[in-house]
Amino acid sequence: MKNLLFTLLFALGLLQVASAQFQSAYEVHPNPSDTITTSDTYDSPAHGEIKNVSNAPISVRWERHEVYLTPNITTAVCDPILCWISSVSSKTFQLEPDSSGQLTVHFYNAGFDPAPGEAGSGIVHLKLTNLGNPADTLTAVYTFSTLTGTNDPPASNVKLFPNPTTDFFTLEKADDVASMRVFTLDGRILARFEVSPTNTYSIGHLPVGNYVLSFEDKHGQLFQAVEIHKQ
Repeated sequence: MKNLLFTLLFALGLLQVASAQFQSAYEVHPNPSDTITTSDTYDSPAHGEIKNVSNAPISVRWERHEVYLTPNITTAVCDPILCWISSVSSKTFQLEPDSSGQLTVHFYNAGFDPAPGEAGSGIVHLKLTNLGNPADTLTAVYTFSTLTGTNDPPASNVKLFPNPTTDFFTLEKADDVASMRVFTLDGRILARFEVSPTNTYSIGHLPVGNYVLSFEDKHGQLFQAVEIHKQ
């Protein structure tokens, strides 16, 4: 009995150590980040913030993947150090303990002038890596779209579960969703879905990997995107 109790306590200790080892040193909020503006707006930032939640300095590298952009849209990233030009797709910065800074994606609309401008939309995926512990990675998704018509934009609060998933996923708060697309991180469309009364969808046919799922309303307007992990 004593041996069994010792074994259980030892196993519990190992689980606690493993949990501490896999706790990320930083966090990003909000994630996903969405911005909806008028078509005559040139610069539309999707704001985000990154925070070091550890007790030591960390160096973080971000990598930008432009998953989907209409032809008139370009993007650029602002990290805690600098706002970079559109051609920069990866940089490294340092965060001190318990400090935070911006991690914002700007969407630039080349067709904003003359009014009312040209409609556009886009999805950007950021991969973040803690260089002191390369296994400590995070991802963030940023979405941009312009208003269509005079109606209020859909609320960007759709929830997806389970995530990760091996086969099916279900949506909550999806009343405004009319259709969806599944993108690879390099922008290829692998699947499309029309809304289902059950709000449950299968991606069992897709290879294991990370994807971006976009949500469109009944007008075909992109209003939110999330990352989905297929195991």
